[in-house]
Amino acid sequence: MRIALAVLRRDRRSQVATVLVALGVMIAVSLVLWLVAAPNGLQARADRTAWRDVVGQSDKGAISVAMNRDSYDGKLIERFDVARNEQGGIKVAAGITKFPEAGEVLLSPALADLVRTTPAEKLGNRFPGRLIGELGPEALKFPGELVAIIGHDKVENGFPAPGLEGGSGSYRDDYHGMLYLLTRVGLVVLVVPCLVLVASAARLTAAKRERRLAALRLAGASPRQVVIMTAVETAIGAVAGSVLGVVLAQPFSHITAKVPWEGGTWYPGDFVPAPAVVAAVAVLAPVLVITAAIMGLRRVVNRPLSAEEKRKVRSWRLLTIAGAMGVFFLGILYAQEAGGDSQFTVVLLGLGAVAFALVLAGPVLTAWVGRFFVGRWRTPSTLLAGRRLSGDPVAAFRGSAGVVIAVFTGSMALTMLPGLESQVPYRDGTWNENAIVAEQVTHDVTPLRLATSAPIVTMLEGKVSTGDKSDDGSYVIVGRCADVAELLTGLTCRPGPAVYASAPLQGDVFESMGPHDSVTAKLPAQYETRPFEGTSRVQVVVDADLLPTMAGKVSMVGVPTTPENRDAVHTALIGTLPGVRLVDGELRELWGSTLMDDLQRATVIGLSIAAVLGGIGAAVSAAGSVIDRRRTFGALIAAGTPIRVLGHALRREVMLPVFAVTLAACGAGIVVGLGLLTLARGLVGHGEMPITPWVVAPVGVGLVVALVAALACGPVLRGISPRDYAAE
Repeated sequence: MRIALAVLRRDRRSQVATVLVALGVMIAVSLVLWLVAAPNGLQARADRTAWRDVVGQSDKGAISVAMNRDSYDGKLIERFDVARNEQGGIKVAAGITKFPEAGEVLLSPALADLVRTTPAEKLGNRFPGRLIGELGPEALKFPGELVAIIGHDKVENGFPAPGLEGGSGSYRDDYHGMLYLLTRVGLVVLVVPCLVLVASAARLTAAKRERRLAALRLAGASPRQVVIMTAVETAIGAVAGSVLGVVLAQPFSHITAKVPWEGGTWYPGDFVPAPAVVAAVAVLAPVLVITAAIMGLRRVVNRPLSAEEKRKVRSWRLLTIAGAMGVFFLGILYAQEAGGDSQFTVVLLGLGAVAFALVLAGPVLTAWVGRFFVGRWRTPSTLLAGRRLSGDPVAAFRGSAGVVIAVFTGSMALTMLPGLESQVPYRDGTWNENAIVAEQVTHDVTPLRLATSAPIVTMLEGKVSTGDKSDDGSYVIVGRCADVAELLTGLTCRPGPAVYASAPLQGDVFESMGPHDSVTAKLPAQYETRPFEGTSRVQVVVDADLLPTMAGKVSMVGVPTTPENRDAVHTALIGTLPGVRLVDGELRELWGSTLMDDLQRATVIGLSIAAVLGGIGAAVSAAGSVIDRRRTFGALIAAGTPIRVLGHALRREVMLPVFAVTLAACGAGIVVGLGLLTLARGLVGHGEMPITPWVVAPVGVGLVVALVAALACGPVLRGISPRDYAAE
């Protein structure tokens, strides 16, 4: 221990390596604590909104609740229409002052402020009643969330609930578990560059340390003494970095709380990991670093005379990629069948195995590249680089590992994003952009006609079949064609009753659908079928005159709007038909845009962190390779080799393996991205799997990052002179 401490006091290069190890461990600990805190943040949100999850969990309940999303001025509103079913006390969650009776309203603070500053006919009339209080933060998903709870005598489309009581919620339902999957993928792929950075820092003086320890072994030091020396040298930086990482995790969590998700930021206490997790990470990080340093001493301990030998690599390492891919896709199959919190465990193990296999196979490709350029060199710098790559491929590839993982992550993300975008609920093109349609209507629509001067279109949804129970029939909309054409995309009417469809209907029995009791009627024996290509949801329109017995029956109400009256019409629909679900292209696009912005933001943050960590790791490793070979470079300079030639050789050492291995990493990223996209399609239930040319962009970015990292070793190289050879 005294020798180890003496080395740290007197050897400047060892001091620099210790500082870099501390910085690497600090970054790794902070990053891991940040990622493992994400489930805590999601769980905190889920617990605050658990009162929203009890709806419809039983056939009977003390209250009825209709949950709907609303929007105003580009902002999403969560709306809850409630009504009492029985007398007695109603349990409410923390943050809800009391259960709102008929004619009473509870609003979130942000929504209450918005209502006060907006004309009533545009917003306030959507929440009829007396404001009896504001929702506290304990009942809101995020600061500034727009939430309304409106009391009624009766809610037509409500579902039973025991009350508005809180509890423990499930955050796995948010975005179909998308953030749950993203945080764990990020934890796997971002920890690897952190480990590469720490390893690069620890190897900064590896060659000199190995020579020193080998000399001590030959002088009579026992294996135990050599191990203790290494452990002490490494532990000082690792423990200091772990402590700093834990200290920095707290302010880092407050910065993270400013990143929006699902339309809003987080409360400051959300991104705080559990104390047991903090303790585990703080202890495990230095233990892993010290263990890795000790494991690297096997050659020095067992064969001190061979400390300078270069390690050879075997081609079997390439087979690990195929094995890791097999584990990953087995995990995909398991996740598609399983459920619960362990659903993604095997997938993440496979993902980590693929990342590890790329790092393990990298030296093999590096050696192949080195042999290729040794046999076909044209300039001295290319020969020097090829000799280095083929002579010590493990050391030559070490700095490229972080860049390779960043490219793998980038290709995986850019493969997934277009497919995820196709699954986002944007406007589906069924209704015209100016239309607002209320579904599941059981109300009397007379008050709506009195509340707005805009034209009201009533429709009835149902199916036409042969009448056989095994016949699912064709989904149809019944209404006056001229009126429905004001709402429905692509419908062109002509005089006279008819059926508008792409092909004749198979059957003549109409059965209504919706929240009310179904009724049936028969189409006439003879009617005209006119061409209508249909939309994504509506394929057939039946003119109301063909089903006169259905007159007056309504399950859908639509209103064509103008930019001037859109908010007023929206308010009239909500205010007079409480509890109905509005199909509004603006609302769907808001929700889709919010989701896509969140996914893109998470991707950019993750890729930026991976690229920065990979670049720093490559720069530290490149500088370390120069420091380790000061004697070699000093001899070359003494022999007359220009610094410029050595600089070119160093840049080729970094760039050539990066180019070769990043191509393999890009291919692996595309395959893994398609696998994860298949799993995401299973979560969401639909979507395409497109691949764009952008998936290869990370290769170019990786080369640029590697070049910048290679340039960082220039100052270290220029500091070498023939005196270094003499000093060694």
